[in-house]
Amino acid sequence: MRVEELGEFPLIDRLARVLSRHGVSPRVPAAKSGYELLISIGDDAAAWKAPAGLQVFTTDTMVEDIHFERRYTSWTDLGWKALAVNLSDVAAMGCMPLYGVVTLGLPPDTPVEGLEEMYEAMAQETEQHGVGIVGGDIVRSPVFFVTIALLGYSQTGTLLTRSGAKAGDQVAVTGHVGCSAGGLRTLSVELTLDPETKGHLAAAHSRPMARIAEGKLLAEHGVRCAIDLSDGLADDLGKVCVMSGVSAVLYANRVPADGFLKQAFPKEWLSLALGGGEDYELLFTAPPRIMERACANLPTSATVIGEIVSGPPGVEVLDAKGRPVSLAKGGWDHFPR
Repeated sequence: MRVEELGEFPLIDRLARVLSRHGVSPRVPAAKSGYELLISIGDDAAAWKAPAGLQVFTTDTMVEDIHFERRYTSWTDLGWKALAVNLSDVAAMGCMPLYGVVTLGLPPDTPVEGLEEMYEAMAQETEQHGVGIVGGDIVRSPVFFVTIALLGYSQTGTLLTRSGAKAGDQVAVTGHVGCSAGGLRTLSVELTLDPETKGHLAAAHSRPMARIAEGKLLAEHGVRCAIDLSDGLADDLGKVCVMSGVSAVLYANRVPADGFLKQAFPKEWLSLALGGGEDYELLFTAPPRIMERACANLPTSATVIGEIVSGPPGVEVLDAKGRPVSLAKGGWDHFPR
């Protein structure tokens, strides 16, 4: 069935039922956080009573043929990733996610079943992270897009920001980097890879894991500077440098790329790890003593890959012998010059 055959309000009802089937109740995270949800899906706006404290708000949009292509993106992967990129922004602030709203821009021939599959994936993710989907909007559009706006809150009373890096800090990153870029290349171009490697890389691109618990623990252990890796390791660290008024040195031999990426791209893995983007790991900086304590308490691995130094904003990458590594222009820009 196509959305033009069903209509806007029956479609809203069907998508709301998908969330309901998964037992996704926005009142669950509210009870844990001190928020009291009053009105959810069905009225002109959602409403809740909020306790005093710090809140964060973020939004992200995925547009067909700009951020994804249907030929290699399933509806379930699209739903998962659309929510994950917003969750990652909240994690990068050291906060917990709470409520989200979803806006869909739909061509008339959009399949209803595909949208239900997309909501199934989002429902699974909301269960995992305790998020309530409390409303949204549906509009007719010449191109498909999904926009999610997400509210988060701080349990620590402090925020991780891009402007908190200081000379003498170490630079670290959670997990591994580069696999998402490798996965995109694997999905968009036919490559001869063994099934395990291809599946691993594809999953890294299509099903990123937002580091919610890690962000919260970093804030609890005294870290004050972080960013999530959406536009590429070197590019995102460069943003930290600009916001903090510092420079950074990265050591190429410390960059945590896993064996799947190195096996699939033996000559390109470093460039993919430094400039590929969409890893949604957390890059953070802290003085050595705080860094050691924070990394020891994270539920996932974290690797110290460099240091913050005084100087004009910028990132220098050095190889194992201390020689500069040239960086190809990386990162994502919707309007490159």
